Amino acid sequence: MEQEIESIAKAIAEAESEAQQVQQEQFQEAPGKMILNQLSQFTDGVRNTLEFPSRLLPRTPQLPGGTTTLPIGARQYTVGFVDDLWHARPTEERPYPVVLLHGTISSKNAWQNLVVSLRDKGWVVFAPDYGIHGTQDVLTSARDIAAYLDQVLAATGAEKIDIVGHSQGGLLARYWINEMGGADKVHHLVSLSAPHHGTTVRGLLASVITASETTVRVAEAVVSKMMGPAGMQQVVGSPLIETMTTGPETRPGIRYSCLATRNDTTVVPFETTFLEPDSGDGPGGPARVWNAFLQDHGVSRVRHDEMPAHPEVQDLVVKILEEGLRD
Repeated sequence: MEQEIESIAKAIAEAESEAQQVQQEQFQEAPGKMILNQLSQFTDGVRNTLEFPSRLLPRTPQLPGGTTTLPIGARQYTVGFVDDLWHARPTEERPYPVVLLHGTISSKNAWQNLVVSLRDKGWVVFAPDYGIHGTQDVLTSARDIAAYLDQVLAATGAEKIDIVGHSQGGLLARYWINEMGGADKVHHLVSLSAPHHGTTVRGLLASVITASETTVRVAEAVVSKMMGPAGMQQVVGSPLIETMTTGPETRPGIRYSCLATRNDTTVVPFETTFLEPDSGDGPGGPARVWNAFLQDHGVSRVRHDEMPAHPEVQDLVVKILEEGLRD
């Protein structure tokens, strides 16, 4: 048996060496990602079977219970990096730590350049990953995010935080505020195309399939296959969206900045991301809500998934956070 394993390991090494040579010769003609995938299909598959560590890609993430059935979106690999600096402390000029929450089929790496921009201006910035690229049950992710936000407050000594949430990230933040006791801990929520009133199955599948009324069941299955439980939970009529659209949408004393893009084909209609201010009184006065389209504020064409990393969107977010300090 040991000889067989050694023989297989030697074959893997030789295959990798040969494939790497081919990659160097063909890189200009063929996309590097395709070559990497072809190589990983052979070497990583055998290595995982024999429990050898992979030299190229990590193993597929595991769900609780040991199942390996993951949504397609949860299997992606992202580039970039964001490190939390837990030693950082807010300044008197910028007393609110900023927490960046990514969306569905994404990761905190999407915020890399925005993190750099904010830290260069003196902000303390944090960004978590959650829900296996945001594909898992939204309420479970909300509990994880709640624990993370409390840890940020405890570590920094801040009384309140600012949150920037893209897509599901904005919805998660508002769920924490409205349903999990986070209202007294938030100064400013900036949401980027968040489905506060829910989106449609047609919107979620805009880049994949044209869903008609007669194919709604197939469409729902496709959404779940791609996005996991989180996909259908963000659709109009789901229990989560019903909860988030029943009663006041905002909470007193919090500033809300809700940004939408007219090029969005995922969260539709566009206005689903906008909020209505509460009419009641509370500590800090009524909520202050600003709803706006990016295109009305100097931002060019930008799709839903491009918002966190788009330079013009990032500049606007920084400006909005800076203006929020005037409260």
